[in-house]
Amino acid sequence: MHTYVDNNNFSAIQTAIAKNGKIIHFDSYGYSNISSKKPLTKDDIFRIASMTKPIVSVALMMLYEKGEFDLNDPVYKFIPEFKNLTIKKRRKEKRIKNEIKIIDLLRHSAGFGFKGPEDYRESIELNLEEFVKKSIKSPLKYEPGTQWRYSYATDICGYLIEVISGTTLDKFLKENIFDPLNMKDTFFEVPNEKIGRFTTLYSVDDKKLSVFDEPSKSPFANNVTMFSGAGGLLSTTNDYLVFCQMLLNGGTFNDQRIIQSSTINLMLEDHAKGLKYKKLIFGKKKGFGLGFEVINEVDTKFGSKGTYGWGGIFGTYFRIDPVENMIFIYMTQSFETYNLKLSKKFRTLVYDSLL
Repeated sequence: MHTYVDNNNFSAIQTAIAKNGKIIHFDSYGYSNISSKKPLTKDDIFRIASMTKPIVSVALMMLYEKGEFDLNDPVYKFIPEFKNLTIKKRRKEKRIKNEIKIIDLLRHSAGFGFKGPEDYRESIELNLEEFVKKSIKSPLKYEPGTQWRYSYATDICGYLIEVISGTTLDKFLKENIFDPLNMKDTFFEVPNEKIGRFTTLYSVDDKKLSVFDEPSKSPFANNVTMFSGAGGLLSTTNDYLVFCQMLLNGGTFNDQRIIQSSTINLMLEDHAKGLKYKKLIFGKKKGFGLGFEVINEVDTKFGSKGTYGWGGIFGTYFRIDPVENMIFIYMTQSFETYNLKLSKKFRTLVYDSLL
């Protein structure tokens, strides 16, 4: 993995593997800031982007456990603005036939499209409620419950948590997940005293690395009001390892139970079966649960059957393999990891190293 940094594909990389409940590999390489030549350290803070989704999905399913909703409940039961939504077909808007259900939000079959970093920058001054209600004023992309299409639906999961719990998403996550697990470095807004550990995000411009988001000027460090459940969290590799270990342990870590093992098992079923796939081809070997990609069959490309996880657009990635009792993660801050197929190469190295 160091060669990608040496070749200036990105500024730094951190890799970690936990097996049988112990961290057996942890490595940091490169600079968290190139211009100041600040080395990447073990406790540096990363923008984890879509690795926010599994955390928020778990949080919503914690409310499911308490009987607050049913997966097949229509979203309008909790957010009235979701009633009478439309879909655009051949330049005409028509009323949707299928109401959006809560399960559609969790498995990405709700009818929405993808929102990238620039879309969120435009919404920086909104709160989550305002963002959600503004977003659904546009017609849906497809009929709910018919396709799998990766989207910003987890933002709506986050707002559902606010509506059902009566507290803001940041507070709910802190009180119910982060504090019990001692995840002290996971939040939507980096505190002033931790800004020195916040990594710089780079993009490639004319084959050179250029700063896309500098820590001191970052929107993640300046009065965050938009708590994006789809991609707004910051975290460390160590904190995310703890979250993953909790899942691998069946919902507990250090005698703290976060969620029931039966609920995790429900989340890891392939809920995308029968849906048409758009933007991402799974085939028979891969599917999607409630917040995670899941591996349906043993395959050397993807890992053991039952392996699950996800990644983030800024260059973060994790997988949990219950068969091998293993977690593996990398963290970078670059848009280039997808072009480099870094996840596939890292995954192959991990499995090739097993004795």
